[in-house]
Amino acid sequence: MMKVMAFADIHQSEDKWDQLVSTVRTIKPEVVAIAGDLLPKNNGTLAQISFLPYLRVCASAIKGAGAELVLILGNDDNQLLVPEMEKGDEQGLWHYVADKVKMIKGYEFCGCPWIRDYPFAYKYWVAPDSSEVLFINHVQLGPPLMINKKNEIETIPDLKTYLKSKTSIIESLENMVGQVKDISKSIWLIHEPPINMGFDHCATGEKVGSPVVNKFLLEKQPLFSIHGHIHEAPKYNGGIWAGRIGRAMSIQAGQLDGQLYYVTFDLRDGEIANLTHSVYGRY
Repeated sequence: MMKVMAFADIHQSEDKWDQLVSTVRTIKPEVVAIAGDLLPKNNGTLAQISFLPYLRVCASAIKGAGAELVLILGNDDNQLLVPEMEKGDEQGLWHYVADKVKMIKGYEFCGCPWIRDYPFAYKYWVAPDSSEVLFINHVQLGPPLMINKKNEIETIPDLKTYLKSKTSIIESLENMVGQVKDISKSIWLIHEPPINMGFDHCATGEKVGSPVVNKFLLEKQPLFSIHGHIHEAPKYNGGIWAGRIGRAMSIQAGQLDGQLYYVTFDLRDGEIANLTHSVYGRY
């Protein structure tokens, strides 16, 4: 039996990394899976570079506690950290699974950091749903922006043209499926939540999940998927944080206030047991 700890959106504060290390030492999971948005954003996205050394300290502590750390970046993470994520992977500090498939303790872990367009300006992690569906949010809170190689903000002159040049969310997912040996024992870290499960319920009442993520889970039927992005969803959807699409089990732990929100579950021979939220209780 293997215990897994899963969540996303730890980027609210540095303190949540301290809580994570403490929790791992207490509950002793064998795998910690974080589905994106890792770096604190209270000092802005550009400043996240300076947090990397402490991220490595926390990752070392998690590894020292006996857990494998599996992660991807998310839409609020500075993309200049991608090479550092890959470096940490090579050094055995964590498993960076963005657009990759990695076998960890008998299960294949896959990661998709890409999201559909949203109102906020930083667009590096935004991608089309598919080659046929080019979604651009009707609300934009500023001109679309990128971070250049000098860690400076640049404006994207034409968002539509930019998005057309990107690999779509469904292409990212399908490319990984082609590498998976047993989809029924695969675990997916997908930052974008699927539509129609409550995981995408914003405080405004708007539902912003991806139809292609929902369709992917329904058609491919992986064992488990971990989502994030919409921190407040469980608060405004009536406490929904887990559900099934067919056989596939999916979770969105949420992330509110100063307390670390997370989900734990046990895996035995490809079956899930004891699925529990740290705040909302047993599923």
